[in-house]
Amino acid sequence: MVAGNQVVDIGVDPRDAQARRRRAWLRVGIPIVAVVLMIAAILAIAVYSNRANRQGVLALSDDLLAALDSRIALEVSAYLDPAARAVRILRGILKESALARPSEAAVNAATVLREVPQVANLSFADQDGNYILVRRRQGGGTEAKVIENAPGPRRVTWIERDATGAEIGRRTDPTDSFDPRQRPWYKGAAGTDELFWTGAYVFYTDRQPGITVSARYVGPQRRLYVYGVDISLGALSRFLASLQIGGGGKAVIMDADGRLIATPTGKAMIEQAPGNFLPATVDSLADPPLTRAYDQYRTEGPGRHIVEVNGTPYILTVTPLATAGRDWFILIAVPEEDFVGFIANNNRRALIMSLVIVLLAAVLAGLLVRQGLRADRSGRLLLERQRTIGRQSAAFARIAAEASLFEPGREGPPAAVTETLIETTGGRRASVWRLGAGGRSLRCEDSYERDGGGHAEGLELQRDELPRFMDALLEGEAFRLADAESDRRTSEFYRAIMQPFGSRSLLLAPIRREDRTVGAILVEDAPEDPGHPTHARDFVLALAHILALRLAEASPPPVRPLADRPEQSAEASGPRSFAADLRSEGIDPSGVGAELYPDAVVMVLQLTDPAAMALRLSGGQRPLSDEIVRRAQKIAKDKRILYLKLVGHELYAAAGLGARSDGAPMLVADAAISLRDACRELFEEANRAPAFRIGIDCGLALGSTVGGDPEVFNLWGDAVRTADAMARSAPPGAVQATEAAYRRLREDFLFRPRGRFYLPRVGEAQTFILAGRA
Repeated sequence: MVAGNQVVDIGVDPRDAQARRRRAWLRVGIPIVAVVLMIAAILAIAVYSNRANRQGVLALSDDLLAALDSRIALEVSAYLDPAARAVRILRGILKESALARPSEAAVNAATVLREVPQVANLSFADQDGNYILVRRRQGGGTEAKVIENAPGPRRVTWIERDATGAEIGRRTDPTDSFDPRQRPWYKGAAGTDELFWTGAYVFYTDRQPGITVSARYVGPQRRLYVYGVDISLGALSRFLASLQIGGGGKAVIMDADGRLIATPTGKAMIEQAPGNFLPATVDSLADPPLTRAYDQYRTEGPGRHIVEVNGTPYILTVTPLATAGRDWFILIAVPEEDFVGFIANNNRRALIMSLVIVLLAAVLAGLLVRQGLRADRSGRLLLERQRTIGRQSAAFARIAAEASLFEPGREGPPAAVTETLIETTGGRRASVWRLGAGGRSLRCEDSYERDGGGHAEGLELQRDELPRFMDALLEGEAFRLADAESDRRTSEFYRAIMQPFGSRSLLLAPIRREDRTVGAILVEDAPEDPGHPTHARDFVLALAHILALRLAEASPPPVRPLADRPEQSAEASGPRSFAADLRSEGIDPSGVGAELYPDAVVMVLQLTDPAAMALRLSGGQRPLSDEIVRRAQKIAKDKRILYLKLVGHELYAAAGLGARSDGAPMLVADAAISLRDACRELFEEANRAPAFRIGIDCGLALGSTVGGDPEVFNLWGDAVRTADAMARSAPPGAVQATEAAYRRLREDFLFRPRGRFYLPRVGEAQTFILAGRA
C-alpha cells in the first residue's frame, strides 16, 4: 500500500542525504563500536580470570581441607593413642594383681597420670565389683578410691598420696554406691579381647565429659578383670577451637549417629535432668551449615560438597576418623567466600582500574566523534555557503540583466525581484511594499508566493490598522523574527497578513532613500543558515538599496475611476444570468424548485478565537459569544434585516430577498459597521485582541424552505459563498467587501482598496475595506 501523504523535499538530493547519513554513522559508529569492543574484551577477560582463579582456588581448598583433616586425625590419634597404650601396658604388668596389691596399682597409675596429661582417671575392676580409681589430686599427688565389695561387707575408702607417693590421708565414704560392673566401659570390654572405646559421657566421679578406652584380662581361674583409662574431651575441644579454617569455618568430631565427640565450644553434652547428661547431636548446635553437612552425610555418605545455605555458598566435608578405633567422623563447614573472596575483590579492583581506561577511551572517542561531526558540518556549511553565494551571484546577474526595469517611472517593481528573493532565501512568500500618504499607508507593489507561483499586488494597509508595525518600519532597522506573532512590532501585521497565509517567521529589510524609509521588503518563512545567519539578510538589504531609487522617485499610480477601468467582473455588466449558469451545468431552469434572488446582499461575521467565545464578560453571567449574538439580533431588528442565522462560529445575515431590494445594500452596510463597532467594544472589554472578520457581497442567491415541523428557510448561492470568502480573508476586526458591494455603496460609504483576489465563478476581482459612512 502506497502512502499518499508523504512529503518529499525536491531540493535535497537523496544520494547526498544518504551519503551524509552514512558518513555521520561512520563518524559516530566506529568510535562507539571500538569502545564497546574494549568493554566487552575487558568483561570477557574478567569473567575468564574469575572463573579460572576460582577453580584454582577451590582445587587448592580441597588440598587445604584434606591437610586439615589429616592434622585433626593426627591430633586425635596423638591424643587417644597414649591412653590405649597405657591400658595395654597396665594389663600386661598388673594382670590379676591390680586389686590384690592396691599400692602397686596406685604407683603405676601415678606414673601414667604424670606422663600422659590427657588421661583423667585410671580404673581397675573385677567381676565381684571390687574397684580401684586413681586420679590427680589438687595441689599435686594422687588420690585413689578403693571399693572392697567382696568378700565381706562393702567398703569405700579414699586414699591421698603426695607427689613422692607417701600416704597423707585416708577417709571412708559409706554413701558411695558406684558399681563398675554397670558402666559402659566395663560392659563393652568384658565381651571382647580388643580395646573398647566408649562414646562421650559424663564421668561418674569428676562430672566431666570424656571417653574411656578399656580392655579385659582373664585370669587362670577364668576370673575377669577390666582395666580402663578415662580421657577428658576438654583438651580436644580446645584444639578444635584453636583451628583457623578460613574466616568463618568450623570443625566438629561426631560419631556415625550424629552424636558429638568434640566441638569448638566444648558443648558436647546436654543435661536433660539434674545429674543426667546425654551426648549432644549435630542438630542441637543450631548451626545451619553444620546441620546441612550432617544431612548431606546421611544421604550421600562421606565426601566433599558445595551447597548454598541461606544464600551463601559453603564447602562441606565429612571425613572418617579411623585412628580413634571408632566410627568417628570429622565434619567441616567453611564459607566458600573465605577461599575465593579475595578473587572477587581483586577482580573488582581490576575492573575499576579498567573502567578508568574505558573512560579515557570513551572521552577520546567522544572527542573524535565531535571532531568528525564538526568537520562534516563545516564541510556542509562551506558547500552550502558556496551554493548560497552562487545563488546570490546568479540572482544579481538576473537582476542586472533587467536593469532597465528599475528606471524611475515604472509602475511597479519587476516580477524578477520577488521571484529572485524566493529563489535566493528559500522563503514561502516575498513582497515589496511602498509607503505613501506621508507614511500613513502601505501599499503592496508586488507579492510572490513560492507554492502557488503567482504574483499579487494592490493590497493597501492603513496606519490605524498597523500602528506599531508602521512605527517599526519608519525606524529603518532591518530585523529577523522567528515568531512574528509574539513580537509587539509585528503582531498586528501577523494577524492581518501572515496568519491567513499560515506563515510564522519574518525577515524585514526597510527600503531607505536619503535617511527616510520609502518602503520595505518582506520575506516570510525563510530558513536560517546556521553557518552564516546573515547571508539572507545581507542579500535582501542589497536588493533594498537597488529598489530605493525607484520607489523614491516613482509616484503612486493613479487610481482610475471605476467607470474608466476595464470591467473584470460580472457585476459591471449587470445581473448575472442564473438560468445561463444552470444551462452551462446541464440543468433545466424550469426544474429548479428554489426562489432566485438576483440582488441579495449577504454579510458573514466570522469569530476566529473559540477560546475567547467562552469567556464571561466582567460583571456578567453570559459568555462573549452570547453577547455578540444578542447585539447582532438587536442590530438586525433595528435595520429590518429578517434573515439572521448562526452556524458554528459564523453568523450569516441577508437582505434584498423580497420584491424590493434597492435599500438592502445600505441596510447591510450599516449593520456591518454597527456590528463591527459592537464587537470591538466587547473584545476590548474582555481584554482580548479583536478575533473577528466581516465579509459583504451582493449578487445571486437561492432560498427555499426545507424540512418540516417546523420548516426552516435556507439561503445559499454565489453571494453567500463569496461573502464567506470575504470574511475569511479580511483583516482582523475589519469589514471587507467585494467590488459588487463597493459599486452599490461607494456614494454613501468610505472605502479603501485592499487588493485583488480570485473569486470562484467570478475570476480576479478588486476588494475593499469598508471604513464607515461618507
